[in-house]
Amino acid sequence: MLDTIRMFLIAYWYIIVPIITLLFLAIPVIVYWSEVRYWLMKVRLHFPLAGRIRYWVKHPGDKDRLSGFLASESELCSFYDAHHKNHEVDTDFFKKCQDYLAKINEDGRKEKGLGIWALIIILMVIEATAFGYALAPFALTLATPNTALAGAFAIGLVISIIGLILSEFAGRSFYKNAVVGHVMSFEEIRASGSDGDMVKKDIIHIDNTYDDNHRPEYQQMLNRVKVPKNGAMPAKRFGVIVAYGIFILGLAVAAFWVRTETLNAQEADLIANPPAVSQAADDFPVAEEDFPITEEMAAIGQAAAGKSAQDQIDALHRASLVTFAVLSGLFIFIQASSTYLAFIFGFAGTKSREAWEKTHKFANADEFKRHHDAKARSIAVDAQNSLGTLQAAQHKIFRVSGTGKETLEQDRLARTFENYLRHERTKKVGDATSKLMESYVNKVIDKAQAAITDGNTAGGAKIIAEAAATFAQIDASDPTLGPLKQKFEGMQRMFAPAPTAPAVTAAAQVEPVTPAPALGAEPIPVLVAAPAPAQATTKFDHNAWGDLTDYHEDDLDYVASKQGVELAQIQRARRLQLLDKQGA
Repeated sequence: MLDTIRMFLIAYWYIIVPIITLLFLAIPVIVYWSEVRYWLMKVRLHFPLAGRIRYWVKHPGDKDRLSGFLASESELCSFYDAHHKNHEVDTDFFKKCQDYLAKINEDGRKEKGLGIWALIIILMVIEATAFGYALAPFALTLATPNTALAGAFAIGLVISIIGLILSEFAGRSFYKNAVVGHVMSFEEIRASGSDGDMVKKDIIHIDNTYDDNHRPEYQQMLNRVKVPKNGAMPAKRFGVIVAYGIFILGLAVAAFWVRTETLNAQEADLIANPPAVSQAADDFPVAEEDFPITEEMAAIGQAAAGKSAQDQIDALHRASLVTFAVLSGLFIFIQASSTYLAFIFGFAGTKSREAWEKTHKFANADEFKRHHDAKARSIAVDAQNSLGTLQAAQHKIFRVSGTGKETLEQDRLARTFENYLRHERTKKVGDATSKLMESYVNKVIDKAQAAITDGNTAGGAKIIAEAAATFAQIDASDPTLGPLKQKFEGMQRMFAPAPTAPAVTAAAQVEPVTPAPALGAEPIPVLVAAPAPAQATTKFDHNAWGDLTDYHEDDLDYVASKQGVELAQIQRARRLQLLDKQGA
């Protein structure tokens, strides 16, 4: 068998070596996926002739009115910004990651490293070889022996990969059941009321991990992990585990059965072609006249030869069965080991892996901050180099076209990756502020409308008066807040005080009065104030301040102060409104 495997390796080294190499190269890709992803992004951008920068050189796109960046420049910067954001952290974020892991009891766990993945790959190759040994006599029976062995190895490798994937799922299922068991251990001592509910209470991420500090431990865990439920209670699930167990036992039994059938075929071949020991007497024939042999002695010789052949077959049978049992046990052991590794490594929390990846390499928050600042600067340098490459190439391409060149050169020195980050962060803050403002505006309008609907006109007027200054700052051209501002102003006009006519004062007039003439005297003009004309009056509108009949008599003073009129006018208007209602 070893000679066959050696011949197979020599004959098909050009297939086996790439497969084994690919499997081992997959280990660093899995462990350092974030770095690999960043490298692949740079390759995609700078790939000769077919890279994204090559395309953007000829298709710069339109210039954004707010940021001043061309569409191609913004898209390039966005690729780097996606990685730069992962390193925009502070020391408080380090503490949040530790708090997140501690609340789900995963602060002592970790992911698989290079050594563990290498061990898993080695076990998988051994398992594939064992399957190839079992399947070789029955795989591709019409092919040559080496081709059949290669096909059997490929089939065994596929089975091993499937088994590895299932073992990973089964191990994670075991661990999640352990988490559910930990949560359910609080069932007998949980608090009463809302604090005793075994349900998820908050949506918790790393950034808001402190929001459930007041919750009991089991609710903190449920806020961070997705678990199956049985009604309102967390529940364990064994479907994946049972299916995995059936798969493993079925393969072990099938492999043992295949090997047993192989053994039976070999025994039949031995019986049809006895081994050399049984034919030893015929190798050196002796003439009958030299040594006369009786029939009894000949029968004894034949029996001895047959017994020797049977003993050899029995010994081979027992050794083969033991070997097959060991191989089946080895298969089960490899699968159990993979399952156990999946159980003790990895995380159940939705953000636990991210928190672990951010913090496990650092002893404290300051070291964490220095590392990510350095990574962020490195990404910013790469981004600026790529942006400079794009801008320089566009400058060369469009040097003939005056309009295109003018568009590209305008504010080029200001179109840097640093300014792109500043614009995006400002835009993000502005969007957050707009959402917050929109929420506030809707709440104010809803609250005022509810007060008016309930007949609390004074309350509605107070709400509108208090929010007037805030609404005055809203830009009417804003597509989101503009219509809300118009709606608010319409409500505000309902509570505006009625205009009052200014008092008119008659001016004094000078009229000469001629008294009875006296003898020898001239008439003397006398200044006399003319009678003032009647004071101009306007019609009193008792409905100018809305329905006042819903207010209590003691509240009219407050209404008068809010409307900016005298209390007597409000009282008069209220009496007239009551009179109108009685007449109706």
